[in-house]
Formats: sequence, structure tokens, C-alpha cells
Amino acid sequence: MATMAVAVVAVLLVIWYLEEDERGERVWRQYQQQQEARGEPLNRFAFIPPLVPDAENFAATPYLAPLFDFLPGTQQPRDRTAVPSLETLAPRYAAAVGLVKSAKQARSNSWVGPALDLTGWYAAFVKGTNWDAESVQAEEAAFRVRYGLAPRRSAVPPARPASLKPQLSTNVPSRAEAAAGVLAALADAEPVLEELRSASRRPHSRFNLRYDTDDPGTVVLPHYVLLKQVCQVLQLRASAELALGQTEPAFEDINLIFRVTDAIWDEPFPLAHLVRVTELQSGLQPLEEGLARHQWSAPQLRAFEARLRQFDFLADGWQALEGERVLFGGTFIDYVRRSPHRWELLANLADLTGEGRDARYSWQSALLGAAPRGWYYLEKVNYSRAFEDYLLSSINVPGRQVSPEACRRFDEHLSAMVSHPAPMVVLRHQFFCGFLLLAISRTPLKFAFGQTGADAAALACALERYRLAHGQFPPVLEALVPEIVSQLPHDIINGQPLKYRLTPDGQYLLYSVGWNETDEGGVVGLTKSGEGVDPKTGDWVWRLVSLPGT
Repeated sequence: MATMAVAVVAVLLVIWYLEEDERGERVWRQYQQQQEARGEPLNRFAFIPPLVPDAENFAATPYLAPLFDFLPGTQQPRDRTAVPSLETLAPRYAAAVGLVKSAKQARSNSWVGPALDLTGWYAAFVKGTNWDAESVQAEEAAFRVRYGLAPRRSAVPPARPASLKPQLSTNVPSRAEAAAGVLAALADAEPVLEELRSASRRPHSRFNLRYDTDDPGTVVLPHYVLLKQVCQVLQLRASAELALGQTEPAFEDINLIFRVTDAIWDEPFPLAHLVRVTELQSGLQPLEEGLARHQWSAPQLRAFEARLRQFDFLADGWQALEGERVLFGGTFIDYVRRSPHRWELLANLADLTGEGRDARYSWQSALLGAAPRGWYYLEKVNYSRAFEDYLLSSINVPGRQVSPEACRRFDEHLSAMVSHPAPMVVLRHQFFCGFLLLAISRTPLKFAFGQTGADAAALACALERYRLAHGQFPPVLEALVPEIVSQLPHDIINGQPLKYRLTPDGQYLLYSVGWNETDEGGVVGLTKSGEGVDPKTGDWVWRLVSLPGT
């Protein structure tokens, strides 16, 4: 009897597995058809950027092309020695960057920090280079001639112990002297930057990622770090050029930053657009420094304004979230479902979450590892619906708004989901929601922050054009219309006009109410250390602070 009972249970279990497999796939197909009928395809190939000819492709320029020149069937570089790095772009910058100490100054602008410390940078270049005293003297003399600076009265550095690296001089260099030294130190980057400048005229940019890999978690993205570093080098160059009154080279370098920012605009990953927000801020730093010193001409300001208006982090970010839903999350769930080693894959997810192999997570992994394969289709339906109901709905692309309230509801939903007992999480088909969505739950905030930065910077250029025409900034933003701009951007958060007022020193304050949707009078939200900006608190502020001239 016992043997028969076991056999009956086994048969019932097989029947249940077969039924669940059929039910799960059927529910997924129905959901897929509904989405496609609404114009939202769930086919991952719909999100892969099309190939473009090398001659039209910014990413195919010789400096960048080796990043994705893989051995056939792998993601291993064909020639590791040819893969670019910061050291091949700007060796002296790479040696100096870790020696620069950021100034601990109060932040009054959400996207831009205090003016770059060019004196500190030049000192770092000297410290980070193994020069002898004669090399320092020759370098100093060369950049003084190149940038029209008077020679020092005493050009020979004082005698120093042989064990210590020499300083440029016993005197503290002026800002212009430090700027010239910085540009001389960055001269080794000039060939690559000129190559990228030439390639930036190509109409397309498409890095050849391995979108077709079965496991999307293994797609390598080495270009994100490299492109950010290119922008950082250009930022420092532009700031030094402005310090020497070289506005046209600075203008070109900032525009190259903006072109690099758009080099990955159509990649279907939210991470790409978080990188783009960081790259944009690299360009806004020297742009604001030029505004604060009133260095830009009206034509340059118009060009910056037009370029900044082209950024659309909400539309691009929304599309990237769609890509994340299908190309990454949905494909990853399918990969686990099909894998003969899914028990091991699920057990390893605990390490990826940072939670470790705790008992609760191990129970979830074990339960899902033993579940019918149809269970994964139901997981994928719930994962996709969470995107649709919370993340995607929080961004109103046509209205150019983001809803913090929708994002807060999503956070509450995720918190409640992951707090359920392990069997309940699996039975409700919420395992992958908790694992995959936590990492991207804050992306709408960051897209809104980036777009507000672009809008504020464009308005700052318009305000400076008004000042050039009238001798002072306008009393209200509406005075810009229609002479300077055809229309004003609204606050991404609440759809209302951005806040603006003149300050007692003749400058201005421009801001959004920020993620907390509360007008705090233009106070920037800071991190606990007080050195960084916390976009979840305070207002999002563009404050013009007057700086000494060049």
C-alpha cells in the first residue's frame, strides 16, 4: 500500500508539474500579446540598437574600437594590449588624479561644485611624475612661452634632497600659471582627443555589445568607465583653458563632452543613462565657471543652449527601462529557467544581492529551484507588470514629468514584497522582482535630476544672453520670452514654473522643488558628510556665484 501511495503521489506531482508548465507559458503568451497590441513589444531583439557602418560610427574610431573587438564567440579582447585605458589617453592625468584633494566647500549648486583647484591639480601633476630638477625647469619655461607668461625671476628650483621629487618653484603659482601647467601636463592626451573630436562628427555611435549572449548578466561594459574618464580629462582642460581666457578651445572641449555623453544614448540599460548624467555634469562644471566669470559670447551661449535642449533623459531613460525589463530581466529569467544548473545559479544569487547565503534567501532559492519551469513564466509576468505599474508609469514622457509619489509607492511595494516569508515570495511569483528591481528602483529620480540639470544650464545660458543684451539679469524668468527663448521649461517634478529670484549680489537663484516636492527656498540637499549632493532631499539648485575674472 505504501508503495502504491508513493506512486500515486508521484503521478499527481508529474501531472501538476505538466499543468503548471502549460499554465505558466499560456499566461505569459497572453500577457505578451496584450503588451504588443499596445505597442510595447516584449521581444528582446526589438531593443537592440541597429548596426551602423564603421565610417558613420563614433564608436568605431581606432581609440574605442578595440574595446569590443572580441575573439569569435567570446567576450575576450582579440588584442588586450590594444584595449584603451586612461593611461593610454592621459598618462600624467592618471598618475595625478589620486593625489588631488577635493576642496571641502559648501555646495550651492546641485550639479556643479566649486571652481576646479587648478593650483592643486598642477601640484599633483608634479608630484605624480618622476621628474628631475632640469625637467621641471624645462617644462616651466616651455609652458610660459607657449601661453605668453613672463619668465620667473629665479627659474632654477632650490637644491633639494635627492630622495624627494622637486617642486615647480618655491613660489605658489598664480591661477593662470597653474592653468598653463595643467594644459602642458595634459598635452599627452591631445592626439586621442583630436581623434575623438574628429569622430564626433560621425552621425551615429553604436558600441558592439554582445546583446545575443544567453546570460545578459555577463555582457561586458568597459566603455562606460572609459567615456567618463574622457569627460573628466576634457573637464579639466576646459577649466584650465578658461583660466587663460581661451574660450574657444574651452567651448570645443565642453561640446565634445556633450557628444561623448550622447555616445551611448540608445543603449537599452538604465546604467548607461546614469553614466550619461555623470558625464553631463562633467561638462556643466566648466560651463558654469565660464558663466560665473561672464566669459562666453552670445553665439557660444546660443550654441550651448541649443545643445542642452537636445538632452531628453526622461524619454531615453524610459526607453532604457523598457529595455531593462525585456532585454535584461526577462532574458535573465529565461536563462535561469532553461539552465540545467539553475539550482547552482539560484544559490549564487544570494552573493550578488549582498545578503550572503542566509537561511531565508536559501529557502527561496531552493523552492524556486524545485518549481515547475512554468513557474518562471509567471515570475516573468509579475516582473514585467511591476515595471508597467510602477517604474514606467512614474515617468510621463509627453508631459516631461516624473512622479516621486509613484516611486515611493514602488519602494513600499518592494519593501513589502521582500519582507514576506520565503515560501510566500515564491508562491506569489515575486522572487525575481525582489532580486532584480531593487537595483533600479531609484533610476527615475536620477533621470529627473539629470534632466533638470540640463534644463537649468540651458536657462542659465539664456539668462547670460539677456545680461549681455541688457546689462543685468531679468527680474523674472518670463522676461526671457520671446526675445531670448520661445518658451520656458517647467519643473520636471510638479509641472510648475521653475523658481527664480535675483540675489543681493546681483546674481540669481534658479531651482526645482526637488524630489521631496517641497520648496525650501533654494537650499541644496547634502549628504551626511556635507561634501556631496543628496538629490532625495532639499531643492535642485542652479545658483550663479560670481567669480574673479581670468
